[in-house]
Amino acid sequence: MTARVDATPTYLAVLAVREARAPLLGSCLARMSFAVLPLALLLSVRDATGSFAVAGLTSGALSATLTLFAPARARLIDRRGSRSGLVRLTVPYLLGLAVLITLAEAGAPTAALLVAAAVAGVFAPPLGPTMRVLWARILHGRQPLLHTAYALDSVTEEVVFTVGPLLAGGLIAVAAPLASMITVMVLIAAGTACFVLSAATAAAPASGEADEDRPHGRPMALPGMRTIVLSFGGVGLVVGVLQVVLPFIADHAGSPGAGGILLSMLSAGSAVGGLAYGRIAWRSTPVRRFVVLVTGFTLAVLPLCLTASPVPAGAFALLVGLCLAPLFTTAYLLVNDLVTASGTAPTEANTWVSTANNGGFAAGSAAAGVLLDSRGPTVTVTAAFAVAAATAVMTVMRRRTLLLGAGHPEPAAATPADRTAPAEAEE
Repeated sequence: MTARVDATPTYLAVLAVREARAPLLGSCLARMSFAVLPLALLLSVRDATGSFAVAGLTSGALSATLTLFAPARARLIDRRGSRSGLVRLTVPYLLGLAVLITLAEAGAPTAALLVAAAVAGVFAPPLGPTMRVLWARILHGRQPLLHTAYALDSVTEEVVFTVGPLLAGGLIAVAAPLASMITVMVLIAAGTACFVLSAATAAAPASGEADEDRPHGRPMALPGMRTIVLSFGGVGLVVGVLQVVLPFIADHAGSPGAGGILLSMLSAGSAVGGLAYGRIAWRSTPVRRFVVLVTGFTLAVLPLCLTASPVPAGAFALLVGLCLAPLFTTAYLLVNDLVTASGTAPTEANTWVSTANNGGFAAGSAAAGVLLDSRGPTVTVTAAFAVAAATAVMTVMRRRTLLLGAGHPEPAAATPADRTAPAEAEE
């Protein structure tokens, strides 16, 4: 990959885009709400019921539907528009959380808590993907600035999900756990209000029902989207493994508290990598960069197979983290190219990236928990490396599917209807 730094837009230039300020603030508040939610919900239900088992099941029920229904929620945003769609989701989401906490405080049966949590998760508003779509509309035709905006988005998400649990812990330390859940609800309500009341959101069009009639109206109909989703499923699985392995390494070295430091090295690496990546004016194509980053991520995991000591594990975790935010940034650019070229639903397409990552993360965490007890960290990380290597090979072999949005001609014959949209024709 080749690059130059001097002509790159700065992060200040991105923040200076006036029409993006209110929705950006709204998306940050909403993401902070989701970052505070896991610990806040777990301890609030535990405080109300006296059972960590019930609290864990309740949290899991909400997380499951939040992930499984993410594409459907994004589809609603694409059809109804950001303003209408977000209001339709946020109101029942807030009501669901309120019902859940009320039931927990009233000593309701576990089944009732699980149902309430699952229903609330169905309606969680996707302000992150919606903001990325809005960035593409606001910065249409300004690709270097969009690159920097997506890098800022990736780094912001990393910082928010690092600070969120700390905020939750602080609230719980100085007040009742219920206060942290009230904070979750206030943040999502304020974030949605900032977003939907902005002029940029009001101007964003809805796609209506027309997308259902298009041959490529659904993102997963695009081979390029399937490549990105498969790649992030693999990347998410590996990161999920590391989220369990790193605290395990610290604990077995006699320093349980160092587990948090090792995990913070992964997050810090991602933030540093994202900030640096967004400041570079790349001459290579996003497709090439994506392939290189997936391959680099795989190679960065390899040294972790060779150590069970906290200090080198932390250094190697930092190395792995350096690839994460750049990977997300490049994926967002590729998704934007794909949906622009094919007329595909943009919010749903963006949501599939995080859905694949979250699904892989959950699978990796679960698998690591099983493998660590029986095989130890070396075998567990080696298995994760094998998944990363398979993901890299798959990405290299399917890289041509990512060229749809890059203006490359189709290698195979296309129908006359396809030729009216060259980007669709390649697929």
